[in-house]
Amino acid sequence: MHNEQVDKALIKLINSGNETAFSILYEAYYVYLNSIAFYYLNDKESAKEIVNDVFLKVWQKRETLLYPVHSYLIKTVQNSCIDFIRTRQSQERAYGSHKEQLVRSYREEYISSTPPPLKHVEFQETEEEIRKAIAQLTPRCQQIFKAYFDEGKSIEEIAGDLNITVSTVRVQMKNSYDKLRILLKHLLFFFF
Repeated sequence: MHNEQVDKALIKLINSGNETAFSILYEAYYVYLNSIAFYYLNDKESAKEIVNDVFLKVWQKRETLLYPVHSYLIKTVQNSCIDFIRTRQSQERAYGSHKEQLVRSYREEYISSTPPPLKHVEFQETEEEIRKAIAQLTPRCQQIFKAYFDEGKSIEEIAGDLNITVSTVRVQMKNSYDKLRILLKHLLFFFF
């Protein structure tokens, strides 16, 4: 990249708040750090987000930035990727747990009710109500909801199939849950 004296001078300028020097650092490392983040996450949008967040932190703590910066930037990107993966896993566990809880509650309610002869008809009416409620979701929410519950796809698989981010899938799932809770509030057992 640069020789040692130029790099040290660049860091000193950044320490003093020089935006041009920071832009030079950003341009010099952005693609490289982005490729590192993409290697760990295999997700372009998340990689870009992480690298931009790293540079934002560098700018916010510019007074403490030291030479050499190369190892520091790489380590910061790696740590941010680890944090991202941990957060994503815990969110997916929460969604998975929520799905299991819904299914378990639904089954328990169904099993605990001893079905009289008309119970089958009532159950069909309930299923029809659920189908109608799902039909009131936006087309994208319906698509994601059905892929998740009917096809058993993971959040990542849905994101990949639809060419959208994992966070977009999560938001759409949450929107679906919220809307269905309102539409089917009289069927409380279905959502607890």
